[in-house]
Amino acid sequence: MRCPREAWEPEEIARITLRLWEDGKIRGLFLSSCVRKDPESTVEKQLEALRTLREMGYTGYIHLRLMPGISRHHVREAVELADRLGVNLEAPTGDIFSEMCPSKGDFREVVLKRLEWIVDEVRRAADLRVISTFGFGRAGVDTQMVVGAVHDNDEQYIRMVDRLYRGLGLRRIYFSGFEPIDGTPLEDNPPCPPYREYRLYQVSFLIRDYGFKYEELKGILDDGGFLPNVDPKVALARLEADRFPINLNSADYYEIVRVPGIGPVTARKIIDARKNLKIERLSDLEKILGPTLSRRVAPYIDLKDKRLTYFSKRFQRGST
Repeated sequence: MRCPREAWEPEEIARITLRLWEDGKIRGLFLSSCVRKDPESTVEKQLEALRTLREMGYTGYIHLRLMPGISRHHVREAVELADRLGVNLEAPTGDIFSEMCPSKGDFREVVLKRLEWIVDEVRRAADLRVISTFGFGRAGVDTQMVVGAVHDNDEQYIRMVDRLYRGLGLRRIYFSGFEPIDGTPLEDNPPCPPYREYRLYQVSFLIRDYGFKYEELKGILDDGGFLPNVDPKVALARLEADRFPINLNSADYYEIVRVPGIGPVTARKIIDARKNLKIERLSDLEKILGPTLSRRVAPYIDLKDKRLTYFSKRFQRGST
């Protein structure tokens, strides 16, 4: 089903955004667009709206989604005006991109290179962020990929996620599970199972926030390259059972955050607490984490408390 296209003029976007911001109704603007004529004319309209908005005195947050295929000087100006920027990769590989978007050109040249340009310009603007309270890409770079639109697997996304976070330093990667739409070329393709999107988000956070790597995460994939529909951190802990139980009194930060149920904040809390408390029993752990979380992480922790026998046996059997 086709819908009529509507468009706002740049000055209209700026005026409405400023009014809502001054009234305290919004804290920021997310600006995106379809391609009207060509990428260059589209991004010029976007930049005109943002320039007008900043000239009106707007110092709030701007998140700008740029078009594939735009020129480098447009990327540079966009970085000056926006706090966060990105371009949608849409796919993790060139083959998948070509199947999904056959009219958009070469994946490497048209899309991935633009994302690399954005990252480079944001890095170049580091000194300018010191003298300004807004813009200059201070909130980093993001992107989005569609999952399950064509024949793909999770391994392809995980490999790209690792590259984007560890290689390019992106702040956030979004996933959008495919939903077929009548009247489009992919209308007969099945929708993406919701759990795939959810598990890919979990893995992406393990790479970004916990220091996990693509090479080790491959170990939990099935023969088709798909993640199991369980918490990937639990799946990896089962695969690497010889790492556990760990001694919380001597383990470093990266060993502690590998424990299912323990995130970066909790890991730092444990490291801070053990300066004044030796963690030997479940009761010691409960003083730091509380009873519920302590029992959840107990199978992975080296404690003397005999009450842990039940938990340890559960872990050895592979329960969550």
